[in-house]
Amino acid sequence: MTEQITTLEATWLSVSEFTQVAGLRQTDVVALVEVGVLKPIGQTQSDWSFDSEAMTLARRLRRIREDLELDLDVHALALGFRLLERISELESALNRAQVIQLQVRG
Repeated sequence: MTEQITTLEATWLSVSEFTQVAGLRQTDVVALVEVGVLKPIGQTQSDWSFDSEAMTLARRLRRIREDLELDLDVHALALGFRLLERISELESALNRAQVIQLQVRG
């Protein structure tokens, strides 16, 4: 029997590459890092690299801004995202509690 090993290759983008692909201005990216929404690796802005998870998040934030046709600043957008993230966490916790409760009954 042959075991197949799959490796995931991470793609890291510089700030300039990230802004182009994400469709955000560099000032928006810097602000999102400052408020803790995006978490690049690297100590200084010139050394920052962003992974695919950050890219997905940045694109989602841009779509929220565009879909709602709002001229939100990055801080308001980040706050909205954090609230949505917290709601998702609470829904997951509630679902886990309901599963445990059903298991205890059954």
